[in-house]
Amino acid sequence: MAVGDPIRADVFAVDLGKFRVATYQSVEGLQFGQDATDVQSATAAGQLLTRQLPGTRQLPDVTFSRPMDASEVWIDWVTRTAAQQGVDPERANISISALDGKKAPLMRINLLNAWASSWEGPELQAGNTTPAIEKITIVYEDMTIDK
Repeated sequence: MAVGDPIRADVFAVDLGKFRVATYQSVEGLQFGQDATDVQSATAAGQLLTRQLPGTRQLPDVTFSRPMDASEVWIDWVTRTAAQQGVDPERANISISALDGKKAPLMRINLLNAWASSWEGPELQAGNTTPAIEKITIVYEDMTIDK
């Protein structure tokens, strides 16, 4: 891949600690930001000065959608962390990697000390032959991006 070539959004992998999770349909909510706080003060000449300083860092929840399968590593972790409400020993690092055509990572987004805050089961309907999709909401303490 040459510099300036766009990274494709449809070729990615998700790792839970040292385990690669088999299939994913989508990952949503990968973003971070920071509040700005207004601080007012007076200059030596008595003029009012308003400045903006960095405030609280914002790390929104990330939602994973995936076809349900026999991946015991993933569902066991989701169940443990959701049931134990993110107890420290169950937290794990999750990496989402954008991959090139040879499946080599181009960029990796790391969710540190993550845990599952909720699980949404699939919509089941007689006669529907589409895959059963589960959604898992993940919360985490920090995010890093590696190239």
